[in-house]
Amino acid sequence: MQYKYYLHLFAGMAMLELGNLASSLAPFNVSAVSESLGANSQESGLVVTLELFFAAISSLFFGTVSYKGKALAYCGSLIVICSYFLCSIASDVNQITFIKAFSGIGCGMLIASGHSILASSNDPNRSYAIFTIFASLTAATLIYISSTWIEDGGHQNYFFNFIYVYLALSLFFIFANKINQASADNAKGSISNRFLYFLLIAAVLFYEIPSSGMWAFMERFGVEYVGMEISEVGWVISLAIILSLGGPVFVGVFGNRLERKIIILFCLFVPALCVYFIFGIPSINTFYYGNIIWNIVFVVMVILILAAAADIDPSGRLGSWLNACILLSASVAPAVFGWVMLTNELTVIYPYLLLFLLVAMVCIGMTKKDLESPDKV
Repeated sequence: MQYKYYLHLFAGMAMLELGNLASSLAPFNVSAVSESLGANSQESGLVVTLELFFAAISSLFFGTVSYKGKALAYCGSLIVICSYFLCSIASDVNQITFIKAFSGIGCGMLIASGHSILASSNDPNRSYAIFTIFASLTAATLIYISSTWIEDGGHQNYFFNFIYVYLALSLFFIFANKINQASADNAKGSISNRFLYFLLIAAVLFYEIPSSGMWAFMERFGVEYVGMEISEVGWVISLAIILSLGGPVFVGVFGNRLERKIIILFCLFVPALCVYFIFGIPSINTFYYGNIIWNIVFVVMVILILAAAADIDPSGRLGSWLNACILLSASVAPAVFGWVMLTNELTVIYPYLLLFLLVAMVCIGMTKKDLESPDKV
């Protein structure tokens, strides 16, 4: 029945969202250990780095196994829940760093399970677009609540409350059906243009490194450099994520009328301007508008990149690789940014961020017509 199919898709979306929460909540993982345990920028950055690194490695490993069903998702969720409980009773940042690394393994299991469901759906492009809306609404709600959890009870309250979040969304895993891996197995040797794969992976890496580094310390930048309260920063970031829901609408209206490549290049150029205004001219206004605009174009680019990946490799394998690249970038960038902030102001790094975005634009520019849907080529 049709409703069972949609429940199956929603189960996959829940898995993918829970797996990627480690990335979405990076600013407040940093805030929790900084505010409550007095961790410096390098220590708090390492907490995020190790969790996302192990999530990336785990998703790559479990993405290659032949069976990725709800049993794997349940196992991943259980690992994360246990990790959050241990973090809530930990009294030292080093303990939390080790525990969050273990949590990353569970996140990778959830990501692999979620991608296998969405990539094998009847319409992967539409499935990923709907997931983007679901993920944005969920992340915006949790980010807004997270700031109050930290202010009310520190890292103990923050980590413990996320146990309920994982328990609630894990209930939907029961609707996941057995995944047919036949199409994916047949596509294993279908990589005909390795250079195109390289260009897309490189573009994602060079875009995500500055994006993830900024995202992890955006809360700290708003508090320490702009002079905002934690709750104010949480409200701004939540608003930015909510407004980013205009991204899927834009793709739905103009996605088939304009070339994907042109839109993606535009979505790489705009963040370069946001970097300049947020870091080059720090103020409450530039913080507000820079975050809002960045989040909107980010969502548009992610949807189009995943849509292109689905057309290039219908098995969903390329999409999984790109997701792993995002996590790897997100794992490295916070530690690098944290190290820079120990001896310098964060504003000194923005010329390098602009350079990374320029390289990403060059990679996309070299793809020619390969990013367009088959009916437009």
